[in-house]
Amino acid sequence: NDAPVAVADAAAVKEDTNTLADPNPVSGNVLSNDTDVDNGDTHSVSAVNGSAGNVGNDLVGTYGTLHLNSDGSYSYTLDNGLASVQQLAEGATVTDVFSYTNSDNHGGSSSANLTITITGTNDAPVAVADAAAVKEDTNTLADPNPVSGNVLSNDTDVDNGDTHS
Repeated sequence: NDAPVAVADAAAVKEDTNTLADPNPVSGNVLSNDTDVDNGDTHSVSAVNGSAGNVGNDLVGTYGTLHLNSDGSYSYTLDNGLASVQQLAEGATVTDVFSYTNSDNHGGSSSANLTITITGTNDAPVAVADAAAVKEDTNTLADPNPVSGNVLSNDTDVDNGDTHS
């Protein structure tokens, strides 16, 4: 018996999106691109991240949750509630990597990685109300007229590196 050859898999998901073009969760099958020279062997995922107990169960990664079944089908759901996901600047990427083991029905096995690439989107800044006071008919150090300040100083944006005007 020759062991199967597990081939690396990849998928991608965008922060704060769930469309036909950019679904969340993202799904696929890690066994679909794996090979085995032995005709007739059947294959299954026997371990995820080194543990048989992770197969068919939710496995929390750095940025989301993977559910990988023994038949190779998987679903990865990005956790958009994480600050580390929301802070991604538009176009910035991070990855969640999971290993899996492909085993055949004759005891052969091989491992590869499933890499999920997460791409950041532009989150809108949050403007906070500003206030200033001025007294009529005054212009002293204690009561300056006009008043000055910066209306952007208390506004926020979760995206790293964004500038505002």
